[in-house]
Amino acid sequence: MNKFYVIFPLVLLIGFGVYYTQVAKPEMAAADAAAAKRLADQAAADETRRAEIEKKAQADARKQQAEREEKDRIKKEKALREKEEQDRKLQQEIAKYEADSVALTQQIADVQNEIAAFRTKREDLNREMFDAAARVELAKIDRRNAELELQRLYEMVAQKVSDSAIAKPPPPPPSPKN
Repeated sequence: MNKFYVIFPLVLLIGFGVYYTQVAKPEMAAADAAAAKRLADQAAADETRRAEIEKKAQADARKQQAEREEKDRIKKEKALREKEEQDRKLQQEIAKYEADSVALTQQIADVQNEIAAFRTKREDLNREMFDAAARVELAKIDRRNAELELQRLYEMVAQKVSDSAIAKPPPPPPSPKN
């Protein structure tokens, strides 16, 4: 029985070796070759798909870059137009305010001339009023002097009349004494 334990596994091992080398190994080699071919085909397909995806990604990147550049260009043009519009409005406002400034300066000069004219007119009126007041005072003084002169003349005339014979009644006639 001891031999049987050794011989039987040896026979099975030899049978397995023959089967492995004659049948399984070529099938495994064919399966490995098929698997390798499948892997190579898969790798080639993956490489082709990756190349297509990469080309598509590059095309998309170029397209996005072009769109981004176009948007940037549009933004720059819009900003430039807005800046030009603001500059134009600012120039119009500056011109308007300069014209207003010139008009207001002219109005100020006219008003200052009017004020100067009114001041000279006021000074003339004040001078005339002062002269008129002085003439009134002189006229009052002349009137008082004239009144005083009249009173003096009346007194002189009254004195002369009172001193004259006409003013004195004649002495009464002598009374008859009987």
